[in-house]
Amino acid sequence: MEKKSYPVICRFCGNQCHLIAKTDEAGQVARVCPDRDYGTIWCHTGKNVLELTGHKDRVKTPLKRTGEKGENRWTAISWEQAFKEIGENFKRIMDTYGRDALLGIRGYNKPYFNAFYERLFNLIGTANSMGAANMCHMASMGAYRETFGFAPAPKITDKTRFIVLWGSNPYHTDKRAAFRISNAQKRGAKLIVIDPCRNRHAREADLFLPVQAGTDMLLALGMIRMIIAREWYDKEFVEKYTEGFNELKEHVKQYDPGAVSKRTGISMESLEAAAKMIALEKPGVIFLGNAMDHNFDGFQKCRAIDILLAITGNIDLDGAMTGREPMSDKAKEQRGRIALPEKSPFRDPTRREKIVGYSEHFLDNFNESSGVDLAKAIQEGDPYPVKAAYVLGGNPAMIWENRNRLTEAFKDLEFMVVTDFFLTPTAMMADIVLPAATYLEYESVYIDGDDNIYYSPNLFPDSGQKSDLEILNEMGKSLGYTSYFWNTMEDYWREFLDVYHVDLDVLRKESKISAGTSKEGSPDMTGRFREKGFPTDNGKIHIFSRKMKEQGNDPLPVYHELLQATEEYPYISTNYKSEFFYHTAGRMIQGQRKHEKEAVAFIGEDVARETGIRTGDILVAASPYGEVEQRAEVVENMARRTVALAHGWWYPEEEKTPFDLRACSNNIVPDDQLRGRELPSFTTRGVPCKIYKKKKGN
Repeated sequence: MEKKSYPVICRFCGNQCHLIAKTDEAGQVARVCPDRDYGTIWCHTGKNVLELTGHKDRVKTPLKRTGEKGENRWTAISWEQAFKEIGENFKRIMDTYGRDALLGIRGYNKPYFNAFYERLFNLIGTANSMGAANMCHMASMGAYRETFGFAPAPKITDKTRFIVLWGSNPYHTDKRAAFRISNAQKRGAKLIVIDPCRNRHAREADLFLPVQAGTDMLLALGMIRMIIAREWYDKEFVEKYTEGFNELKEHVKQYDPGAVSKRTGISMESLEAAAKMIALEKPGVIFLGNAMDHNFDGFQKCRAIDILLAITGNIDLDGAMTGREPMSDKAKEQRGRIALPEKSPFRDPTRREKIVGYSEHFLDNFNESSGVDLAKAIQEGDPYPVKAAYVLGGNPAMIWENRNRLTEAFKDLEFMVVTDFFLTPTAMMADIVLPAATYLEYESVYIDGDDNIYYSPNLFPDSGQKSDLEILNEMGKSLGYTSYFWNTMEDYWREFLDVYHVDLDVLRKESKISAGTSKEGSPDMTGRFREKGFPTDNGKIHIFSRKMKEQGNDPLPVYHELLQATEEYPYISTNYKSEFFYHTAGRMIQGQRKHEKEAVAFIGEDVARETGIRTGDILVAASPYGEVEQRAEVVENMARRTVALAHGWWYPEEEKTPFDLRACSNNIVPDDQLRGRELPSFTTRGVPCKIYKKKKGN
């Protein structure tokens, strides 16, 4: 048999990178590499897909719990039995307690299954179908839309003169963006990094602001006051395109730059330099990282940064923050066909109020909850019982706030199903675990933003696992929605392609077909809002938000102190994402673990002096809510009195229950004291803690 190469699409995250899978003489996939025709810059998860695919500890068949929940005792069952039991139990629970008693949680950013997931849960009609948006970009996206009427993107061009990475580390989380930033720097663009940690970007930056975790809004408001006071703002843009500037001018007088400098830990010199660059050296962009979502003030913090962009005119301008390209008409039609939005329970506005944890102050597109509220509903039936759950590719037992209580609450569910590659801490709490296929193990189709259609073949046809799509399809049929689902996945892909008038058999032969669909408007979206007005209710950028005021929320961002350091808890914790792992996944993959064998907590030299902790020591960080153990590393130029904990860590080779995960940074995260007002975000950064060296033998 001859060696062959197959173009494939990685499905581990939203980037959906183009790769090449190469087979050996026996027809087995021998290696996977980037597709250089598309300039793929891949990550460590993508590099190690073959180890994941063949891993000895991978879930290979559906598993049914035999012991108590959390004991991690299982027996293998068939797919047929699994779907039969899932259908019977979910239907029994919904018939007894109502549809809202079923909770759906989707994790992992896999856009290709989102519409299919929505189809199933729109048909079910539960109000409790959620993802992790309250901790992943719901704050920034909601703030963008409330301020500008759309969600702008940082579009780096030859005209970009500055780049701000605010709580963002693309070297670790988005290699493609890091490449664009590096190239822009070579062309002369200046780089500002705002982060408690001096990461790689910070070491290469023109200006590094080691902000104390939890004070980002104060920093933004201090910059705004300085820019207004010194008349660095874009007067013409503000007058023509914004409303509420006079209210803002009065509002920010309370944020004295000297006081801001003292509280944030940023020198007056750096504060002034950053404000001046953003205001006077435009156009430029601001990347808002996931860190912006991880505080109770995430929405208003992002609003403050949006206002900073607005008053400096760094919006809808070549080289600055610009509109994203719209979906094509075909893509919109296709998504509607798959997701069935007409079946959504939220077409009735009153149904949103049934979401567990709903508040009248939340954003009107809110459909998330919090770990605390879900635990209360599961354990106490407040506001009503939640009795069943389906978790698709997520790990809430590790990454949600007050994770210990939520994990204990999962024990009280009558029935829980988890789909994943491995027995994660969340999967350990399930009644049935369904094994997911990797992107090499199922046939799929990918359509990019230009309506180019790509075929990705099944290179492991006998693996036994099923794709997320097939699992959702069979689950839908087990619940009685047979007429809404497909006999086979081939039938699904044929309907998927029907909107584009492309035949699956032809695509299999060609590998790529351009649908030739024209889009509404020009691919270059720059300047359209300056010309036609911004897509708000009155065409103006909302500096002062009348809508927020009507809802009882702050119409202008107001800084509120987080939990403050005390004599008992004198340090401030934050967390960071690894370059080598995707959230909590990959710790069992040796190709990834060889780069980072254990969880590492970074501390500054000031903390090291005060505690006597040295690089290599086991550090214990404790709050009133719990404690976490990680290996210490002393680094230069950290934010003062800060410990940066590694996010998403557990040790699957030895931690076989979900309750005692010693390296999990969310062990010390508060419960319901610091949830957001506008959405149920929660605080994982800026948490006061004490730090000490773990004694040997303990």
